[in-house]
Amino acid sequence: MGRKPNPTCLYCAKNYRTEDQAKKKHPECYVGHNCRIKRNRLRNPGKVNAKRRQNAAKQKGIATIEPILPEAYRAELEIYGKENQYVHAIALKIYQGNKLSHQMLPQHVCGLRQPELEDYIQKLLSHLEAEYGIDCFGLIYWLNPESCPECLQN
Repeated sequence: MGRKPNPTCLYCAKNYRTEDQAKKKHPECYVGHNCRIKRNRLRNPGKVNAKRRQNAAKQKGIATIEPILPEAYRAELEIYGKENQYVHAIALKIYQGNKLSHQMLPQHVCGLRQPELEDYIQKLLSHLEAEYGIDCFGLIYWLNPESCPECLQN
């Protein structure tokens, strides 16, 4: 852990914005180039530390993690029904990055038994993998069956 900064330097960095003000208030300890660097470091510790960590990682040869590509697709499954009881309808949303790319309206699956329902979801996944390269659902939502958009229209 580093040394604590000099309280006078900390006060000067936080309260005097310009170098001229700092020189007038603390002429006995102000040293041009050294104080300029120290004042910046004391005013912006987060930026300075982030830059220092990044430079250390580059020297070690560690590649910094790039953000997820905006072209990446993800799928969300919306299930209308009571969790662990029954499924009323299934809807699907496909996002490209943070933007909604495609949306499948809710398909009613009231009469399907569990093995048939699992086959239907597996077919959805195989289609998603062939079409978009998605091999699993990002999120699965359980929604109230009374809020099913297909039922509300009728």
